[in-house]
Amino acid sequence: MNKYNLISFFGFLALVVVFPIYAWYEPALRENAQDDLQNQYVTEASLIYVENCAVCHGIEGEGIGATPALNNSALQTAVYEDLFKVIARGRYGTTMTGWHEDEGGLYNDYQIDQLIALIRYADWTQVGELAAVQGLIPPALPNPSVDPTMVAQIEAMSAEAGSEWAEGFQLYAGNCTICHGINGEGSDLGLPLNTADVQSRDADELIRIISEGVSGTAMVPWRGALTPAEIEAIVRFLQHWDEIEAEGVVLTPPEPVWVDIEDPEAMLDLGERLYSTTCVACHGEEGSGGTGPVLNSQQVLTANNDEQLRSTIINGGWRPNSSMPSFGDRLTSVEIDALVAYLRAWEPTAPFVENPRGTQQGGGPPWLRTDDGTNTTPGGGQGQGQGGPPWRDSGSPPGKSSQGTATTATPAANGQGPAMAIQGTVVTVENNLLTVQTAAGSLVETMLGPPWFWTEQGIVLNVGDSVSLEGFESIDHIEVNWITNQTSGTMKVLRENGTPVWAGTE
Repeated sequence: MNKYNLISFFGFLALVVVFPIYAWYEPALRENAQDDLQNQYVTEASLIYVENCAVCHGIEGEGIGATPALNNSALQTAVYEDLFKVIARGRYGTTMTGWHEDEGGLYNDYQIDQLIALIRYADWTQVGELAAVQGLIPPALPNPSVDPTMVAQIEAMSAEAGSEWAEGFQLYAGNCTICHGINGEGSDLGLPLNTADVQSRDADELIRIISEGVSGTAMVPWRGALTPAEIEAIVRFLQHWDEIEAEGVVLTPPEPVWVDIEDPEAMLDLGERLYSTTCVACHGEEGSGGTGPVLNSQQVLTANNDEQLRSTIINGGWRPNSSMPSFGDRLTSVEIDALVAYLRAWEPTAPFVENPRGTQQGGGPPWLRTDDGTNTTPGGGQGQGQGGPPWRDSGSPPGKSSQGTATTATPAANGQGPAMAIQGTVVTVENNLLTVQTAAGSLVETMLGPPWFWTEQGIVLNVGDSVSLEGFESIDHIEVNWITNQTSGTMKVLRENGTPVWAGTE
């Protein structure tokens, strides 16, 4: 066999082997190429959308006011020609102008095809992130402004109750839209309120829910932020919302705003707006605390780095019974960064707060928390620091004999007294006994749970480390609820609402 025949043979053999393999992979290759082209269309269209469409349709295609949402299944399956016509030619009688270059617009056929691909296949969360990175920030969670003509229109609806409905309308716009939606449609944080069920409910029941909140949900008590008259006005508005809406009175969401994300001052301003509309109801003005912890405190800001703060905002509260919702799906990464920067700006002047979680976070029953320093026993009598369970005065827990000197100023609730805050420097660490020297020079001995638990689970503590902790007095030491090593930035929680985390694990 000469070399030409040999070459021909191997060439034929290659075709016989390679061609079937190529034919086998060809459909997958075509599908991958199509996916790549689709992704390219969507990516390029996202930039077009952010620059020219998001201001009207929302940064995640959610729609703003009368401008329709693009993030809906009906448009994803709409006829191609219909979508092309609307984008290219616009819609008569609306603010939707024609975007095709033949209509005096900016885009050619190829770019309009890209926008159609965006509508069909976009991950709108990613589009929102892209908008935020470009500096187009959604309104700091919807707090719509109320047009005075709306108020006048509502007041005119009823000579007797119109002014109360109008007040409730304004209070709802300023306090409730974050969780319950601009027009009562609800969200992942709150139930829909513009419903027949709510409108038919007894007013006293609605007043109680708003006043006291709903345990285990993001619905916090509002009796501290609103007066009884204001809460009643909101209820009257909710009960007559359908009548008000029938008169054409509806709230319009605010539009996104452009922010220079490279400007630290602009980011701080954005963080302040976010805090004032999103966080202040629970955490108080300038982080002073309320139903949520005091954020403007050394315990929170010094003990938590930016990633820890960011994680809490994204994932929500991690403590049992925490009503802190997750905001990871509601805020863009740029907004979360701005909020963290705003909180961090408090750190240089943040005070050390004795009980940053507040009494509502587990500070004992009411008879242990009087303002004048005395305690009211459950039976109604007054004691001089002697209220609480009968075994408290002996200085020993139930079933135990007194060991050492009893502490008479340590009322207990479920075996635990009011929370005490300690800050200082580690002097000694002996097994599970930690001695801390405070700034005043006092030595405080604290117990870090059972030796076996601390050995297995404890954080590293060294002599000279700066620590802060919260605990309650026992016989001759402090039993620790949580401790933060401020030198290393690590934290360990030993008790949740008085219950040891090691309970049932021995």
